[in-house]
Amino acid sequence: MERREFIRNGVLTIAGLGVSTFLGRQGSGLLDAAESSPEIFVAKGGSPEELTNRAVIGAGGMGRFVKAGNKVVIKPNIAWNRTPEQGANTHPGVVTALIKMCRKAGASEVIVIDNTCNPWNVTYVTSGIKEAAEKAGAVVRAPLKFRKISIEWASVLKEAEVLEDILDADVFINVPVAKVHGGAKVTIAMKNLMGIVKDRGFFHRNDLHRCIAEINSRVRPHLTVVDATRVLMTRGPQGPGVVNELGIVAAGTDFVAIDAFGTREFLQKNISDIPHIAIASEMKLGISDTSKVKVKNL
Repeated sequence: MERREFIRNGVLTIAGLGVSTFLGRQGSGLLDAAESSPEIFVAKGGSPEELTNRAVIGAGGMGRFVKAGNKVVIKPNIAWNRTPEQGANTHPGVVTALIKMCRKAGASEVIVIDNTCNPWNVTYVTSGIKEAAEKAGAVVRAPLKFRKISIEWASVLKEAEVLEDILDADVFINVPVAKVHGGAKVTIAMKNLMGIVKDRGFFHRNDLHRCIAEINSRVRPHLTVVDATRVLMTRGPQGPGVVNELGIVAAGTDFVAIDAFGTREFLQKNISDIPHIAIASEMKLGISDTSKVKVKNL
């Protein structure tokens, strides 16, 4: 097993952790996973690029996550043949800002990738992300190479084929767009990881919400940056529908807390109505009780 994969799989000795907690923390992105009072940094007022810069600086700056020579993979939502104004995909300005920050922090390579629902060579262009990402200095990769992983502790998603670039990354940044979803009810941080899996249909054919939580237990981002600059409020996930121009970008390391906060604040839905948030909390993947979350407005 390569060193990166050994570390990423969480083969660690952590004093004081019970078996269930330990299993819940396996995967990549262990940074701050045990926080009892997670922080979410919310930037409002400015362009998508400006907002992203402020949110990430609030979270400690990109240098907290990316070191010189690191291979970074950025995973936006690029699934749909929609323009930025329609709110179905991550805004290209958010992706641009992250690439520039990663480069400044010394990343040797920055890859942007998503396993899209529509043909990738269409959605990458219509979304505006391909042009923006390449201009900012990233490699925009087609979602063609996957590797099978096992999730031994899962009850439904025992294995999955996952984008190889993400498994080989030193740093994985999840960059969802907040919007409603017909099946999952909301799609923010955790739901966005369906776009790293080859067979998304398995999720829909089985227990969608539990599969969402279980893939997040195995492949965990080091940083989550949520695009809520314009939020698709109806006919999600692809629209077209009603778009709420919130002008917000939020960042943090606890994706469960981010999903709970975003469900309530961005999408005006009850957290208790979103099963994958409750399941992830039960698996000890993060904090779903927003009263324990420190929100810092920037």
